[in-house]
Amino acid sequence: MNKNHLRDDIVEYYYVTEKGLREHNEDYYIAEKINDLYVFGVADGIGGHSGGELASKIAIGELKEYIKRKGSDRIKEGFEKANSTIIIENKRRNSNMGTTLVLCIVKNEGFIVANVGDSRAYVFGEKNWRTKDHNLVQDLIQKGVIDKKEAIDHPQKNVVTRALGLDKKVKVDVYDKMEEISIILLCSDGLSDYVDDKIITEIVKKYKPKVACGKLVKKALENGSKDNITVVIVNLGS
Repeated sequence: MNKNHLRDDIVEYYYVTEKGLREHNEDYYIAEKINDLYVFGVADGIGGHSGGELASKIAIGELKEYIKRKGSDRIKEGFEKANSTIIIENKRRNSNMGTTLVLCIVKNEGFIVANVGDSRAYVFGEKNWRTKDHNLVQDLIQKGVIDKKEAIDHPQKNVVTRALGLDKKVKVDVYDKMEEISIILLCSDGLSDYVDDKIITEIVKKYKPKVACGKLVKKALENGSKDNITVVIVNLGS
């Protein structure tokens, strides 16, 4: 990405959301330009069809409105507003819905990634890296209780330790980067739990966003994913 000139003609993105083997799709996404910012996000709802689907939609909607008003400044406040709105709705409905949320804002002077839960952002450029999952299995790996191979089939791999809507205070990881980047991928765990990071990297780097999205969803389904799958890929050119 040329940090000084983020031209519309070099930004290419595509997204796919697939309910997979689930009866309903509780994922929600955003992929659009808001003012002078490109905004991409994926939310994966928790709490069953009626709850999870609503929570993910609320989260994306609140962040969208926040960015319209405030831009990319203090994005944690946008997450906090989404968290509060879901909590209020939980009280009104006597429910316990929640959602993960990973967000990427691309602007001329760099980019911001923020996340809560285990929906991921992968960033490819000067350095390849991804966000940290906020789930029980990741905590067990860090503590040395299990290794990465054991994590693959762990019975509690879908238990998140952070989510919007579950507690009054929410801890948000924010990565405010200035480095050169070329490709961004956001996804729910319906992809990342079933396709290895190495394979994801190979596909994303080899194919344009539309083709790569299709191939990743197909690979996840072939590998046994029974979850909703949402993938957003952004190619920022050179």
